[in-house]
Amino acid sequence: MFQFLKHHLPDDFFRGACDVHCHLLPGVDDGFPTVEKSLHALKRLEEHGVEKMVFTPHFMKEYPANDRVTITEAFERYKSDAAAVAKVELRLAAEYMLDARFMSHFEAGFLCLDKNGTHVLCETSYLMYEHNVREMLYDVMCAGFQPVIAHPERYQYASKANYERWKEKNYKFQLNLLSLAGAYGDPAYEKSHYMLKQGMYDYVGSDMHGLDNFRRFLPKIRLTTKELDQLYQLKENNKTLFA
Repeated sequence: MFQFLKHHLPDDFFRGACDVHCHLLPGVDDGFPTVEKSLHALKRLEEHGVEKMVFTPHFMKEYPANDRVTITEAFERYKSDAAAVAKVELRLAAEYMLDARFMSHFEAGFLCLDKNGTHVLCETSYLMYEHNVREMLYDVMCAGFQPVIAHPERYQYASKANYERWKEKNYKFQLNLLSLAGAYGDPAYEKSHYMLKQGMYDYVGSDMHGLDNFRRFLPKIRLTTKELDQLYQLKENNKTLFA
């Protein structure tokens, strides 16, 4: 019976944490609009115990200026400012939309989550699974890359059967932490808890676009003992991307 008791996220959950999905790089997408707001958030995260972060700006048709060169330059400028504010270890990757521009990013060279340069954070449309997504992911895997599907719980078209097929294809899954609090609606809430209980996730990220939403929803997370154990395992898995 104790398995079904619900727990708050422990106060020290973020101690030593590595965030593998966030939008703190300012002024490049729908994340933090200014350097000042981003640096403020970075300092607050450090105070909560976060030690490492992977910045994952959007690479998608809505942001045509975002490519490997321009984003790398923006990241290097930001790191210089961040060094004076916090000691969090920063790394640059990207969140790649599986759209018409995806293969051009493939050819230019992916910004990967891990030091070995193999794990590629990907997302699809929330509403539909476009017909050529399967082919793009197949080409990526044939080239030796590991697709990591960002926040699969948020895809409205996806069913349990979809998730099972993706896992059979060896795609890795990244949970959005705030999905567990209902930040993205009831369907994402229900799917996230289901997949966490089933052990389907491989990593967890904040997908932080701003501090306000994080502060609002973080206290609303309630987890069973099994879910909390699974979440701590994902926290450990994140660290392997920095090894």
